[in-house]
Amino acid sequence: MDKFDEIVKNAVEGYEAPYNAQAWANVSSQLGPKSGPMNWIIGTAAAATLIVGAVYFMQDDEVTATNDVVPNEIVSVNNNSINNTTTVNENNTAVESVVNNNNGQNTVDPIEDKANGIVNSTGTTHTTTTNSNGATTTNGGTTINGGTTVNNGTTSSNGGSLNNNGGTPDDHTSSARLNARFYPNTTTACANEKFVFTPEDQNQKVEYTWSFGDGTESIDKVCEHTFKKSGNYTVTLTVKDAKTGKSVQHSIEVVANPLPVSQFAWTKSNDAIPTVNFSNTTEDAVKGTWNIQGLKSTSDSQFEYTFRNRGTYMVKLTTENEFGCQHAIQKPIVIENDYNLLAPTAFAPNGDGTYDNFIPQALLLMDVDFTMMVYDKNGLLMYQTNNAYMPWDGTNVNDNTPAANGAYVWMVQYKNANGEMEMYQGQVIITR
Repeated sequence: MDKFDEIVKNAVEGYEAPYNAQAWANVSSQLGPKSGPMNWIIGTAAAATLIVGAVYFMQDDEVTATNDVVPNEIVSVNNNSINNTTTVNENNTAVESVVNNNNGQNTVDPIEDKANGIVNSTGTTHTTTTNSNGATTTNGGTTINGGTTVNNGTTSSNGGSLNNNGGTPDDHTSSARLNARFYPNTTTACANEKFVFTPEDQNQKVEYTWSFGDGTESIDKVCEHTFKKSGNYTVTLTVKDAKTGKSVQHSIEVVANPLPVSQFAWTKSNDAIPTVNFSNTTEDAVKGTWNIQGLKSTSDSQFEYTFRNRGTYMVKLTTENEFGCQHAIQKPIVIENDYNLLAPTAFAPNGDGTYDNFIPQALLLMDVDFTMMVYDKNGLLMYQTNNAYMPWDGTNVNDNTPAANGAYVWMVQYKNANGEMEMYQGQVIITR
């Protein structure tokens, strides 16, 4: 047996050639009774062709089986919900092509199917599959839909989302990426205080819209707001991506506590004396603070004050309620004349019954304990009294002699209704 016969024997031993009706019909026609030598030769050649073809495919299978092949890679392309899966080996040779159509069924196209595969001179099969949308997927380094090239299992799709084995990432800005969370400087304040609202993420290129729950809005990124009325309010921040139109919201409840309504009353104890009694009449206040143009400050609910110089004075009362909220009110007090206990500036102790004595007239009108002292220009005490009905008659108490004509200094001190000591002084002239 020569070499060729041995090859043929080994090749066909145990091998059953696939049945081909047309080929066997050709052979049978040549073997009939009317066949001549030429027909026999032709038939024999056809049979030999079948055997050689079988040998070729078996040898090709043996070569494929002996090559060191890496595990097949799965190339998946997601085009509009249609998955085209092609299995390739390291030589970029397609083993099979799986098409997932719109009905969810898989179609396996073996490389032997010449309707989908063309074998080139290198033995590489390029399998081309067209889905229901007309998109074409080709393995082995071919551009998919005019966009991205696939090489050895690297996958992309045209202008859409990259999908490996069925994943579907979003190709737009997701609403989960928008952040509308924000923080107020406080959740409880007074109706006259500012709330400051600050977004958690201020680096977003988005539109900010604030709604404060009182009918007002703002488009500032960081905003301040004062509630004019007390109450509970829902503050909402809406963050919107202008490109995608997507938006998210976040809301926080805040409380604006009520303010006290400050009120006070004032009266004069005597029309001739500019001593004014003040009273805090605020109903919902737990405390109050008074201020008279820097002249006096007190937290007493009631007090009095004597204005010594004429003019207009602003009296301010600031009250505070149980929530710690404050409110202020002020009123003007007009003083028409200077006041110095209504003391005369001169008297004539000559016994004629007219201006014979000296006493500040306010001491006759006031029901207070006082002390009055009179000094000469050298500081010598000339007279002292604490009784408004015992005025100075111009006598020097040291030697009981009449005081000389001239100027003398008087001083009066007393404790007012607030329990405070007040001091007055002036000058009086004796003329006889």
